[in-house]
Amino acid sequence: MAGKSLVFRFGDVEVREREFSLVKAGETIPVEPKAFRVLLFLLHNPQTLISKEDLLDAVWGNTAVSENSLARSVALLRRLLGDETRSPRYIETVATVGYRWVCKVEVAEQVSEGLGPADERDSNAPAPNDPGRGRLRDWLLTGSGVLALCLAGAVWYLHRPLPQPRITAYTRITSDGAKKWVMATDGSRLYFTQMQPNSINQVGVAGGEVAQIPVALPGFFWTLDISPDGSSLLVTSRETNSGEFSLWIVRVLGGTSRLIGHSRNAAFSPDGNTIVYGTEPGELWLTHSDGTGGHKIASPGENTGNVSWSPDGRLIRFFRDGALWEISADGSSLHELLPGWQNRGSECCGRWTPDGKFYIFTSQVQGYRGRMIWALDERRGLFRHPSAGPVQLTTGPISWTDPVPGKGVDKIFSTGETPRGELSRFDPKTKQLQPILGGISAQDVSFSRDGRSVAYVSFPDGILWKANRDGSKPVQLSIPDLHATNPRWSPDGAKIVFGDYEEREADRIYLVSSQGSIPERLPAYRGNQDDPDWSADGRRVVFSSGGVNPKDSQKLAFLDISTREITPVPGSNGLWSPRWSPDGKSIAAFSLQPAGMMVLDVATNRWSALAVGKLIDYLAWSSDSKYIYFLRRESGDQSIYRIRASGGKEELVADLKDWHLTGFFLTWMALDPTDAPLLLRDVGTDDIYALTLEEK
Repeated sequence: MAGKSLVFRFGDVEVREREFSLVKAGETIPVEPKAFRVLLFLLHNPQTLISKEDLLDAVWGNTAVSENSLARSVALLRRLLGDETRSPRYIETVATVGYRWVCKVEVAEQVSEGLGPADERDSNAPAPNDPGRGRLRDWLLTGSGVLALCLAGAVWYLHRPLPQPRITAYTRITSDGAKKWVMATDGSRLYFTQMQPNSINQVGVAGGEVAQIPVALPGFFWTLDISPDGSSLLVTSRETNSGEFSLWIVRVLGGTSRLIGHSRNAAFSPDGNTIVYGTEPGELWLTHSDGTGGHKIASPGENTGNVSWSPDGRLIRFFRDGALWEISADGSSLHELLPGWQNRGSECCGRWTPDGKFYIFTSQVQGYRGRMIWALDERRGLFRHPSAGPVQLTTGPISWTDPVPGKGVDKIFSTGETPRGELSRFDPKTKQLQPILGGISAQDVSFSRDGRSVAYVSFPDGILWKANRDGSKPVQLSIPDLHATNPRWSPDGAKIVFGDYEEREADRIYLVSSQGSIPERLPAYRGNQDDPDWSADGRRVVFSSGGVNPKDSQKLAFLDISTREITPVPGSNGLWSPRWSPDGKSIAAFSLQPAGMMVLDVATNRWSALAVGKLIDYLAWSSDSKYIYFLRRESGDQSIYRIRASGGKEELVADLKDWHLTGFFLTWMALDPTDAPLLLRDVGTDDIYALTLEEK
């Protein structure tokens, strides 16, 4: 029998239907089964608009899934094919409707020939005349065949990949829902940092009562690691006024804390005698555990974090700019750990299991804003080898942070978060948070100038919506491929400008009709483009540009809406997150050097500084342009303040220390048309789990 299937070719890609394989530039690329079926359905229907419903029915059948599953599959295909949402070569998104394959495809049939009929015996051939020899020959042939099958089976068994690790059980350790990070275990206890109120706590690995460890350190502090003997914690703190990080040794059973150096990420060596830590300029240092004998081993660059040591003490790994890196403990052989991995650009927070078999870390799955736990299999055998790439251990709606392998070989401890918020208004009379717009899970709320409409971004999926002021008749304005931030209405209410947060690429700004349209990507400038805001006449947009680091790369720029011309804002070096006053006369922005707030007089192009604290966020102008509101997030002080734009002393508006808040960047704040603060109250789950890791 002959079997037929199709082979699709486009560009340097070949898709083989029978083999369920995608070959790009001669290299076979693994594809998730559902994503591959989406690809096949599109290739079978080129140049045809396929609705989301048809794709969901064709691929998932009767299984109940959301459109996010389809969006994630399309996003995965785009990444594997090197496609772009904004200027697609292969898959075009038709907003709110579906997808279309736009590339020309060559299609060929692939024929697989089955076994033909046996050859007929020559009727003139002599028949064997020795029955004994015939039986011996048959026995030898049969024995040889069995032996060949046994050898083939042995070769297959010895060369097949080792079984992948998997998570077989989840056990919740805490149940208070408070924001926390588990960072260390001594085998019987877990040590974690709680954000609000800031504290270092401990709990048994099987759960039970949570106990606080007395710590007297400056600023906001959190745990990094525990010594191998379980006696001491490595703790970093950020001083409130200077913003400087300090590294401390804190005794678990109490006592005086000892200053080791200045760093926000560090780890003990396996024998506990040495500490590796990173510095702000991007250097890696080693020091004795008493803080003496410090010396630099490498300069991998800024944005290094989450250092960890291999169990044999030979290797150190860390993440930098969203990728995992490795270096020998002597400072040699610095290299990226997973340079060709498909999820490259979002890895974080890795540690080895005690036996060195697995390196456990987190990464963001394309199309999903949360983080999953992955394992890099480092088992080695004489014949059998592990999977070539990392193995995804977790799936589903829970987002995971900072996985910590247990002292045994079958447990991973991690904080699992199911993010959800309740949009709330701070009532200045009752001093309470009250739900608004039905308490939807949304942030970045912006009201139109006439007060009739509202724009917001759903949390945590980052979709931009527009609705009536009371929340009725919502209209989706952005696609799942974008993560919308900071929408702002044009003065006439016809358009909305917003940002797109990118995990792996530079952020960009977009323009969309308030009635609904395909978002238009505005011209690129330098590095990231964030926090757009309109001038009072609607002719210009101000935004911040530049990389996240180094600090002096931040600037502000103007975009002329009619000409699309971009010009820098004079004197704005080191400024970010601009907000234009409603009357159009002033622009407020954060200052990085020195930390604080600056206000620009647009008519005179003169900047002036306001006397505010350093750890502040989320600027918002009052409706009369006289005050600037902001959120302060310092140790022991989570509050909203305001200050006159002309200068003066800051005034307390709302004390929020008793409220658990959330947001895409941990918190968020804005104002409604009456200048009442809007916040996102945390109603999600955030607890520590024990995950059972199985190798077989």
